[in-house]
Amino acid sequence: MKIRLLLSTSLFLILFSVKSFAQVNNCDVRQLKVETYDFALKNLDSLKAYTKNPLVTVSLEFSEKGDIKNIDYYTAYADKNQKKVKVWKNLETFVKESFSHCPDSHFYNGREQVLTAIFALPLTKEELTKAKKEVESGADYIPFGEEQKDIDKNSKYTLEVKNFTVGKKTNEPLTKEGVLDYNRSKMVKLSDIFHIAFELEKVGKITYLKYKLYERVDNKGVIITSENWRPVVNGKVNLSVKGIRDTHPGVKHVKEGEEFDFDIQIAFHS
Repeated sequence: MKIRLLLSTSLFLILFSVKSFAQVNNCDVRQLKVETYDFALKNLDSLKAYTKNPLVTVSLEFSEKGDIKNIDYYTAYADKNQKKVKVWKNLETFVKESFSHCPDSHFYNGREQVLTAIFALPLTKEELTKAKKEVESGADYIPFGEEQKDIDKNSKYTLEVKNFTVGKKTNEPLTKEGVLDYNRSKMVKLSDIFHIAFELEKVGKITYLKYKLYERVDNKGVIITSENWRPVVNGKVNLSVKGIRDTHPGVKHVKEGEEFDFDIQIAFHS
């Protein structure tokens, strides 16, 4: 009995470790679309056996903090004959799991913060290959996991603000130098009212930058936006972001629905 229990426990730990190691953070809709196209290409016969229509549209709805609220599949999307359909169960599972690794962050399609993602999923090899190439050829597209390298936990960094706007408030371009303290920055002052703080976290082979952007409101720091998933690529992270600031019910002098738009680069070096 003890041996069987130990074997069961060992198997659970192995499965748990493999799952934990395999799970990576990703909130980039473009990369997740490419992964879905790759999955469809590898399983095209199974998909076509279940769905006779040559084109299915995937519709996803997200929460403000990266949770999936709803996933639907359609044929003849946006047409008068639009119809919600069932798809191969393994595809449903793949899409749900792929879009479930956005940890307490917003989803982004390029630099745009999004609460929905709608994309066509062709069910022919030629059209799938074409759709994949169209996404990969987009401006600033970076394949997931490319050009990874280790960053020293006490690395020096250069933070460059290229442009910065929150509502009607703007911040002048500037450059700041600093040093990480065991993977964490100090609070970096961008202006009298704006600050940013960030830290690095390594998951498997990928190093992510997690950041919080603050505005001083009534002598308190209020978060404008935050993310927990930006991968460090070739020693750099480009935070080119446009969206709606986080909500703070009950906090005076924070305008709900206020837009932000900023372009910040953080580079790590010895």
